[in-house]
Amino acid sequence: MESIRSGHIDTPPSAASVRRSPENAPTPSTESVALPAPQEPELSSLAKQLSAAVDRAAARDASLTRKELGALAGALWEKIAGQSYYFSKQSYDEFVPDTNDPSLLERAKQATAFVNGKGDNPFKALGREELSAIVYDQADVFTVNERHAAWKEINMRECQWTRDICQKLDAERQLTGRIDNGQREILAYYQSLPPIEEAKLIGSYKINSSIQGADFEIDWPEFNTSLLDMLANNWGHAEEEVEPDRTGKPDANLGKTPD
Repeated sequence: MESIRSGHIDTPPSAASVRRSPENAPTPSTESVALPAPQEPELSSLAKQLSAAVDRAAARDASLTRKELGALAGALWEKIAGQSYYFSKQSYDEFVPDTNDPSLLERAKQATAFVNGKGDNPFKALGREELSAIVYDQADVFTVNERHAAWKEINMRECQWTRDICQKLDAERQLTGRIDNGQREILAYYQSLPPIEEAKLIGSYKINSSIQGADFEIDWPEFNTSLLDMLANNWGHAEEEVEPDRTGKPDANLGKTPD
């Protein structure tokens, strides 16, 4: 009352200004809080297919002899990049995978567009092992045009490698008069390829890594040849991709030297 008479009203302190004593402070909970487990990212359809294809390739390579692997590689290559491919190309272009997965349908469509000169290669970012697994896969998971697109990416890289190694050989020859380092690099490159590709390139013969003489000739059971000859035979015309004449008539330009 005295404070009212004097014109001064005492008000209680606000809740914000009240200091809690330590005994009144809330105590932290000792119970552990279960955090949600981090979710692993879902693999894409391509990633799943590639993983399975690489596993199949490993099992195939382990079950076949080198000669069998080379023969299989040649037969599979003929279907996806040889004359057999071009003779059946229209059916491959019209083929639509039996799936409802939009990503698989779109990839098949993109591969067909690419092999016909339109758009990008859907496999251009893949590694050599994955590309090889697609090209030589026998599970009918990838369309023929997809396998052809994967082969074209391999072929493009081979062309670039061939140009690079030839430049190295030329530079080394001019500098030292020899090409020892370049031929070692060629040998190492062939030995680094996926087994089915190496078997296709050199047939049923195991490269003897010992280097013989100044020409680095490789001693194979039936013949001797230099690594440079093998390079020229396999990749000398790698950049040329000519669709065969379906009429069966001989090419008028066959055997002619280009101007």
